[in-house]
Amino acid sequence: MVLLSTLFFAAAVSAKCYETSIAHPLPDLDPQDAVLKHAFATIDKALKRVIDVPEFASTSFSVEITSSKETLWSRYHTARERNASRPDIPEVNGDALFRIASISKTFTVLGILFQHEAGNLSLDDPVDKYIKELRESDPIPWKDITLRSLASQLSGIPRECRTGEILGCITELGT
Repeated sequence: MVLLSTLFFAAAVSAKCYETSIAHPLPDLDPQDAVLKHAFATIDKALKRVIDVPEFASTSFSVEITSSKETLWSRYHTARERNASRPDIPEVNGDALFRIASISKTFTVLGILFQHEAGNLSLDDPVDKYIKELRESDPIPWKDITLRSLASQLSGIPRECRTGEILGCITELGT
């Protein structure tokens, strides 16, 4: 996951952004718009139904929908049944932090696919083309692992692989 996040960051740095125009306007939504209010009420009702289901008694969540200017709608829920062995916060609110876990893979791969479609990278490029620090690491043959195999989770690298070194790469890329 960390490696995919790094690749997404590398792809995003070279991403082509469109200037705001009639074809690509900034989102400018009014939270008082009747259609949006109806949509948010529908989402709220569905979430309340889920909250009441016993099998989700140990589930917490935070949902927020924003425009380019403001929060349009948000809903927070703290689980009724808490796991006493896991540290957490007493109440989920807008400041709650969550581990994003595997959901980041979806967005990272989507970003890589967009960059591939735009011609900014090839899915058959080796990972170490974008993260040069991996060329010096061992025992993983990064030169043989492509973006395609990494994105499809068929690269063969173990979970939590050399996390310290990879996190170091991310820190360097971010500065």
